[in-house]
Order: sequence, then C-alpha cells, then structure tokens
Amino acid sequence: MFRTSKQEILADFGFDRDPFKKTFVESTDYKRINKVVGMAVNDRAMVAVVGERGIGKSYAVRSTLRTINDVRLVCPLANDINKLLIGDIEQALILDLGNEKPKRGREIRARQLRRILGEASTRKAVVLVIEEAHHLHGLTLRSLKRIREMEWMGNAELLSIILVGQSDPLNKPGVSEVRLRADSIHMRGLSQKEICAFIGHSTGQVFDQKAVNVISRLPNAHNYEDLKTILFQLMEHALFSGRKTVTVDDIKSVFADLDLKEIYREAGIETSLKRAGKKEKKAIEKDSTVQLSGFLKNCQTDGSDVSQKVVNG
Repeated sequence: MFRTSKQEILADFGFDRDPFKKTFVESTDYKRINKVVGMAVNDRAMVAVVGERGIGKSYAVRSTLRTINDVRLVCPLANDINKLLIGDIEQALILDLGNEKPKRGREIRARQLRRILGEASTRKAVVLVIEEAHHLHGLTLRSLKRIREMEWMGNAELLSIILVGQSDPLNKPGVSEVRLRADSIHMRGLSQKEICAFIGHSTGQVFDQKAVNVISRLPNAHNYEDLKTILFQLMEHALFSGRKTVTVDDIKSVFADLDLKEIYREAGIETSLKRAGKKEKKAIEKDSTVQLSGFLKNCQTDGSDVSQKVVNG
C-alpha cells in the first residue's frame, strides 16, 4: 500500500515517535462503553461490546476497567479463539483467581471453580473478558451463562462477563436464552468533530485545516485504524509532491476514485473553489482588455492601416 514505511513518513515530517500511540479522544463511544461496562461490573452482568475491526473496542473496555477500583481481571490467553472451549475458560479462571492446578474431572473441576469464584468475589469484583467473542461457539456461550449463575454461600452471579467482538455473539443461533439475560452495545465510531480532534492532537501541524474538514467526512474515517491509514496515505503523497503540508490537492489525488463533490460542498470547499474560479476569470478578462487597449493605442500612434481597420470594425 505504502511505497515508504510509516516510520520513515513520520520521520520525514519531523516526528521522533509515533504520534498516534498516545493520542486519545474521549469520544461518545468511549463514554458509552465507560457507563455500560461500569454498570456490568457493579451488577455482575454479561454484556457484549460490538464493533468493526479497528473501531476501538478493546481499548475502550480495558481503559474503563483500569479506572474501576478492586477489579480482578481474567483474560483467556488461547491464541486460536475458534477452538476456545468452556474447559479452557474454566482453567483460566482457576489459575488466575485461585493459583491452583485445575482438577481433571469435569464435575470436580466445576466444584473447584465455584469455590474459587465464590471466595474471589468476596474480595474483588471478578471480570472475565473474552476478545474475538464472535468466534465463540453457541455451546460455549451457554456454558458461560451457567458459570455466571453459580452460587456460593448464598450469593449468586459471582462474576461479570464482557464479550468483545466484531459481530454480536449473542445473535448466534441457539443462544436465545443467553441473549435474554445479557445485553449488547454497538460502537458507532468517531464523529466528524472527534476525527478533527484526533488529527489535531496527533498530526495536526502537517494538515491544512480545509484538508482536515474533508478527511472528517471521508468514508471509513470514523474507524481509528482506517483513519490512520488515510492520514499516512495523504502524508506520503504530500512528501512525493515535495511538500510538508497535506492539502485538499492530496485528497483529490489519493482518492481520485471517489466522488468528492458532495464532501467538498459539506466542508465548504466547493464554494471557495468556485469563488476562486470567478476571481481568476475576471483577472484574465481584465488582463485581455488591458492588452487589447494597449495594442490599439500603439496602432493609432503608428498611424497604420491596421489600426484604422480595428477601430472601424
């Protein structure tokens, strides 16, 4: 995609580190996740956080959990989420909460898990977070519901479960019972104002304000990862054009396959271009009039036949 590496592009623009890594925008999505995840922890509920790739699901969930006191976080580390079974999740809970070796038999391990969960839940709020949850099997989801509803010493719902996925795992066939006892929140992505803020806080010094206004209206710019890709593409094009500032001209060239007329109109770019065109036309007409007047004057001074012909008609 890029002819130049991303690090080289940033270095050529004067950055000594990746400006995107520490740029955070407290978006509407983040605030929504903050509220929902906070309530899920307090109520020991099961909730799915859903959004497309690169929209900021994991960051929002983990950032929220870091702000909550007395939370014991458990995250299964299996690499192949497609093969993550309920037995793997049980083992993760036992190892992280009880520091014990999981029992081998299913019934004895279930009783071991109930005891460990019950004791841990009296000290801190236990939160199980599963990434790429859209790959989970329906049987695993139903088993997660049973684990959450375990009882210990008169207390039920011993932990919170947060499922993070690109599609809603609770919409899978055969999990209607789970869906009735859980909730889903769908992330919408960055707004135009939030996109402008993200660019301003990260690489704003190399982007013309008109370009920023247009970028905020481009398709897929609402997604963090896609937005960063767009910014790198434009920065690279500006470098190859011999400039250290990204302008609307770079957007025209990089996204030549898109119909940008409506976007320009919304960003107030089309009107300014029309005005510029009218001014340029007037300047050309004025210059032509001046040149013609000068020509006629010279001809009249010379007393030539040509001047007489031009004057007469």
